[in-house]
Amino acid sequence: MKYFFTLTIFLIINNFYLFSQTDVVTGLNFIPLNIAFNGNELYMSSNAGEILKINITESTPTVTNVVSGLNFPYGLAFKGNELYISDIGEGKISKIDITETAPTITDVVTGLTVSPKFLAFNGNDLYLSGSGKISKIDITETTPTIIDVVTGSNHFRGITFNGSDLYVTDTSNAEILKIDITAITPSVIEIVTGLTSPWGLSLNGNELYFADFHAGKISKIDITATLPTVTDIVTNLTTPSRLAFNGNVLYFSQSNAGKISKIDVSTLSTGDLTFPKLLLFPNPANQFFQVSGLSKNEKYTLYNILGTAIKKGIISNYKQIDIKNLTNGLYFLKFDDNNTIEFIKK
Repeated sequence: MKYFFTLTIFLIINNFYLFSQTDVVTGLNFIPLNIAFNGNELYMSSNAGEILKINITESTPTVTNVVSGLNFPYGLAFKGNELYISDIGEGKISKIDITETAPTITDVVTGLTVSPKFLAFNGNDLYLSGSGKISKIDITETTPTIIDVVTGSNHFRGITFNGSDLYVTDTSNAEILKIDITAITPSVIEIVTGLTSPWGLSLNGNELYFADFHAGKISKIDITATLPTVTDIVTNLTTPSRLAFNGNVLYFSQSNAGKISKIDVSTLSTGDLTFPKLLLFPNPANQFFQVSGLSKNEKYTLYNILGTAIKKGIISNYKQIDIKNLTNGLYFLKFDDNNTIEFIKK
């Protein structure tokens, strides 16, 4: 049986790029429930009841404990040097001052009936997402009052702001929604539907990136488009869930893999691009593969996952390339024009 896979290659000034992840820290003995940046320090909430951090400028980042003793810390959001934390085990929002040597946990609001999953600031209002509602509190109040913004049956997860527009993922309906918080009665507007299990969100300019948890990929949309088109950025991930930008580098957690990874999105621009399609088949392959969609003979180099060139030659449309002597694993077929396709030898 032959398996046909269509690979979309993004054209940028006559060059083609294949997005791949780079692991930042691996072997985590906890599940990173959420991530948030303060400068070059990436903070993580843990299912072990801790807040931890790494310095991304280190060549080999070391995980440092910031505070322990929480029940089930989940959402994270910074307001200056104060890190706000949603503790879904206790049904409360707390905060710590990260400038303190030994930060003290201070409760901001308690007695929440719906466990808040994600947090996002709009001015002094801290928005909370959870199953069935999005709420907010004014952190300048001595005793903040919970105000419901939107209620319903949705399983709201990731939230992020673009001005007064609040973008949110809904895992129950597998879609991305938008809410105008300035409306007298805010309502949800469908932006993208037909996803698998969207979780974390993060904006980079007008591009909204999101993790599709069960689909194992990170995708993006242009929020200025009337009908946004989903573009996949990186696939074949292990349960990607939380996203956070540092400059043009997107950091993300792969929860069940116990690691934090990153991709640099600065080399990709989707403005007025054409999307040529090539077919590499079969994929996975055992004895040989072929490529269709080539307009002429092309020189190629075959690389293994370590980036080592292991085979070179010239390929034409539908010509068979013998790979039966290769070790099983992931490989990259790169042409002289930088067009690159990945495939699996099994």
